[in-house]
Amino acid sequence: MTELARGQINSLLSENPSTITVVDGHLYEVPIAPTQQQQQSEGSLIINLPSNFPEEPPVITVSPTGMRHPWIDSDVVMHDGLPSWTLQSNLGLLVKDICKEFTMRPPAKKSTTVTGGTRISVVPPPLPASQLQQQQVTSMTNKTNDEGYGARPQPPIPSRSNSSNTPTSHTTNLEYNAISKLSSEEIDELLSDETGFEIFFNTLDRVKNLKAFQEELRNGNDQLAHKNLSREDQLIKLRSEVADLYNKYQTDKAAFDKKERQQNEAFSRFSSSTVLTRLKASLYESDELSESVAQSFLDGNLDNDSFVKQFREFRKVYHLRASKLERAQKDNLFVSY
Repeated sequence: MTELARGQINSLLSENPSTITVVDGHLYEVPIAPTQQQQQSEGSLIINLPSNFPEEPPVITVSPTGMRHPWIDSDVVMHDGLPSWTLQSNLGLLVKDICKEFTMRPPAKKSTTVTGGTRISVVPPPLPASQLQQQQVTSMTNKTNDEGYGARPQPPIPSRSNSSNTPTSHTTNLEYNAISKLSSEEIDELLSDETGFEIFFNTLDRVKNLKAFQEELRNGNDQLAHKNLSREDQLIKLRSEVADLYNKYQTDKAAFDKKERQQNEAFSRFSSSTVLTRLKASLYESDELSESVAQSFLDGNLDNDSFVKQFREFRKVYHLRASKLERAQKDNLFVSY
């Protein structure tokens, strides 16, 4: 996570103390403060941070779904600060502004109709594009006048001819036209007949497209599952090969560790400290041998010729070793690096 993203998240938490961390760095929930008539909050904002946030603006939705408000379009909050989002924008203040708007003018729930003791939730038909745009402009103007924010730049409102050319507006108009062609009796009959309403609902183009998309996803998942199952034998074989290779690695490693210890033991016999110690010990040994020969001569155990021969050999070895030790210590031949 970048420092800019962490700074935006800290701003969200500081400006909105009631924020709930769902997935740190990605998903947060901010309860909407209840009005004076409400005992507790009946909704919350879901802030979804994309992977390249804050280069890309957050996606803010409202929970529960199906709420109506000029700032809500298909459960997505349409705040004027989101289209103009930049790295200098402040996520905490933006969410705080949305919560303030929804507290002053809470989103309305779906209308419900009770038929035969069964409560049926009905989604009101979408407003025409021109009426929805006019309602949004009126709400934003009232918000500016009530709160004293001063003049705030509003996004340009496309004309009916331009908006009707977009795919979303075209689909919405088709659905509205399909409902507007029905008489009041036909609408009442749809609301009272669950089966008839479901049949009419399934004839809408958006519903058909959604079901076709779901079918494509289902078929794709089915094909992917079959593809994965077809590789099960290959995966089991590879897993067995990996286990054999791991066992061989453990055996080779144990043999290598053993040989490495033997090598270190062999090298230790020729280390500087070992050689110097052995040289000193041999020097002391030669001196002791020559002294023992002299003592044997004094005790009468050796004649003159034997004493001279043995004593001279032992002292010769002694002086050679003493010379080597002196040379080694003088030239630092046995200094460990």
